[in-house]
Amino acid sequence: MSKLTGRADWHLRSNLVVIAYLIAALSTAIIQRGGQDNKLSWLTIHLLLFGATSNAIVTWSDHFASALLWARPQDRRRQINVLIFLNIGIIGVLVAVSAHIGWLIIASATIVSIIIVFYLRAITVLIKQSLNKRFVPVIRYYQSAALFVLIGILLGVIDTFKVEKDPWQPRIALAHFHANLLGWVGLTIIGTLITLWPTVLGAQIHSRAVSFSTQGLRFLVIGTAGTILSALIGQRTVLAISILIYSIGVAITLGLSVLLMRSKKPDSASSWMLLTGAIGLILLLVGDFIVVVSRHTPEKILTEVEGHALLIFTLWLFPTLLGSLIYLLPVVLGRGPAATKEFAKDMNRGWRWRILLLPSASFFLLMPSRFHPLGGMLTMLALGIFLSLTLRAIWGGRERSGTF
Repeated sequence: MSKLTGRADWHLRSNLVVIAYLIAALSTAIIQRGGQDNKLSWLTIHLLLFGATSNAIVTWSDHFASALLWARPQDRRRQINVLIFLNIGIIGVLVAVSAHIGWLIIASATIVSIIIVFYLRAITVLIKQSLNKRFVPVIRYYQSAALFVLIGILLGVIDTFKVEKDPWQPRIALAHFHANLLGWVGLTIIGTLITLWPTVLGAQIHSRAVSFSTQGLRFLVIGTAGTILSALIGQRTVLAISILIYSIGVAITLGLSVLLMRSKKPDSASSWMLLTGAIGLILLLVGDFIVVVSRHTPEKILTEVEGHALLIFTLWLFPTLLGSLIYLLPVVLGRGPAATKEFAKDMNRGWRWRILLLPSASFFLLMPSRFHPLGGMLTMLALGIFLSLTLRAIWGGRERSGTF
């Protein structure tokens, strides 16, 4: 099998893109530092959400969909082209917004939207080709997420052309935030955890987990759509209710998975981080609800949400992303059982104290603002350690196999 088309080589290249965005985000956070209040800059946030997370979603959703549906994976060359154009669009948006180049914003966002449409179509084709229909409801999460990110992209483009004093600007920005975070990222993560969490624990998936996921998805979609619409029309009560509906969907979808811990306890970096991320999601939904009901205008809600962007990453996104990659990278990059075991060993070095870094960072970010820099430092430390161990493990695999 050629280096271009081999599974390990494909995942190496695609996940190096994710790592590159994480390194870029870490670098901008260190350089810009977000000011005295330790807020993340627009560029850092979008390097993480638009760059690293979107690449991870597009790469890994095909992996999960193909495995769960027993369907033939997409052609590697087609996947490579998708990632190339996706990142042309992403980088174009990052540059265009930073430099205020209107035509480039529209052109780059259009490229990303077209790629998302291709991504959505590819998932639909996999469902049609599936030999195992049991997990089709789980893959519906990816389809729903893709539809919401298309809405999020449109809202984001409109937001870039709005002036700050325009009364619609905070409403559009708030709708953009919920479409991308709850829709694109949230639905993808929740759908993936239905099967990834039991796999990481080494347990059998609950017999009713898939059927519950169908019910849960309805609440999640209604909740996400409700947050977008209510944010746009400035209905604070409806926005709060929509967050509650979304929370019910999370409980229905992942509730049965929690029961697995009665027989299988978390015993690795990946399992503890995924558990931390799931708890973090619940806490963030509670926090989002409290902010919405306690603030009286979209402007105040948006200011509060933007001020806690780093907390969103430390509580939920970083534990989930890092926990998933710690488990998955050895599986797809390991060349045989021995190499996979060695790769996993490298990724799990010092995990018993490393899993405390992000929760500790979140704790300091919840305290008064004078403690926030310490939370930021712990977050950067956790991310830096993960990146260094990942690159070391990849380089070690390259040294052992001589084929990367």
